[in-house]
Amino acid sequence: MLKKLTLTTAAISLMYIGGAITASDKNIAYAENNTVPVAPASLQSPSEGKQPILGASVATEEQLLAFARSVNPDFPADLPKLYIEIGNTYGIRGDIAFCQMIKETGYHRFGGIVDANQYNYAGIGAVGNSKTNKGNFFLSPEEGVRAHIQHLYAYASTGDLPEGEPLVDPRFNYVTRGIAPNWQNLNGKWAVPGKGYGEEILKIYSKVLSTPAASK
Repeated sequence: MLKKLTLTTAAISLMYIGGAITASDKNIAYAENNTVPVAPASLQSPSEGKQPILGASVATEEQLLAFARSVNPDFPADLPKLYIEIGNTYGIRGDIAFCQMIKETGYHRFGGIVDANQYNYAGIGAVGNSKTNKGNFFLSPEEGVRAHIQHLYAYASTGDLPEGEPLVDPRFNYVTRGIAPNWQNLNGKWAVPGKGYGEEILKIYSKVLSTPAASK
């Protein structure tokens, strides 16, 4: 007999224990790749407290896609997988990076400076409101996601790129390395003036966590 899954809006936190992520109401520690140490952080809800950019994804591909398609039914099916997999390669929270992409692209509807065919999911190189300065172009969704993750990696880490990873972010070397280890640190840096920029990303992520995955 199947038990009905009840989703609540109560505050969620997680604890990494012995290779598995389990629920806890006290704190969170992110499991990361071998090049990034595990770092615990206090958490009352996904939008409160300083939330690290480095870490392992918690939301699933199915949750990410279901949430995005609840707003844009034509949202591309390949993006959640790319964000989680490439995020894991860099030790970046790919699930929250996905939420940043949602914010930057208007749920992949674009309509601003950047066009969909640029595969520029983070507004890299796009400044101001000029229609002539559209930012950087990438060759594919995969390259666009990799550039986004690399740009976050530049902000959050001082480490080298993972072995075998080509540098595709043209603005990687313009970033002061490690200047923004937390999502809230992006305020005024990734976005200018950017007040509440990181918090808005985390509010989207909180909604993702309360989204049931769509049935296959």
